[in-house]
Amino acid sequence: MTRTRAFSGAMTGAALLALSLSPTACGSSKDYVQEKTVERIATEQLTNAIGVTPQDLDCPGDLEGKVGTEMTCVLTSDGEKYDAIITVDDVDGDRVRFKIDVPPNATE
Repeated sequence: MTRTRAFSGAMTGAALLALSLSPTACGSSKDYVQEKTVERIATEQLTNAIGVTPQDLDCPGDLEGKVGTEMTCVLTSDGEKYDAIITVDDVDGDRVRFKIDVPPNATE
């Protein structure tokens, strides 16, 4: 199986990721998981789930700690780019769990 095929259509389970929230700047009441933390943990979980490490995973910013929050990151594997959709599906106190879905078609 090639790396590209390994990531195409990959989805990790919702219970895989539990991250601590960080308070936002300026005293806002919203909490978030830092962008670099999301990227690091999501890359680790994709690697564990599929057995292949992506070349890169780039998210557009911090992930709001609110159930239903969704953001699209860009996963790169063998020079192909894929959307990696991250969705928060549980928040328990200062813990956030999210799932990662990589649709089957390259974006570029």
